Amino acid sequence: MLEMLLSLSFLMIILALIPFLIQSIYALKENAFNHSEYELIMFRKDIIEESKEAEIKLNQVHNKIIFTHKHSSSEYTLLNSKIYKSINGRGNITLLNKVKSFKINKNDNGNIQIDLEIIKGRITIRETIFI
Repeated sequence: MLEMLLSLSFLMIILALIPFLIQSIYALKENAFNHSEYELIMFRKDIIEESKEAEIKLNQVHNKIIFTHKHSSSEYTLLNSKIYKSINGRGNITLLNKVKSFKINKNDNGNIQIDLEIIKGRITIRETIFI
């Protein structure tokens, strides 16, 4: 009899903790499945690494930036709300999704400014990258 009461009390404690567990899972779920921040960090890293020791050409009409190295070239383009990277004119690697705008400007002092607007749910994230 005592064993049954003890096992029943453990079962009641476990069942009482389940709603708190579900609440904490829902609170963490949005952060666990949110890849837009990671994509933006990787895009920033990729474009800065690509710009090292490269000749940079801007095509502001087509929102395109081209990095030319000795034996290869990389091109970043906005197309269908996505930023694609193509290497030597072949293939497309999708770097960012749900991009509202991708603007490239060259400052007077020679720095390149990339302005991005990315849609995340109902929020628009604005990001500026200087090269």
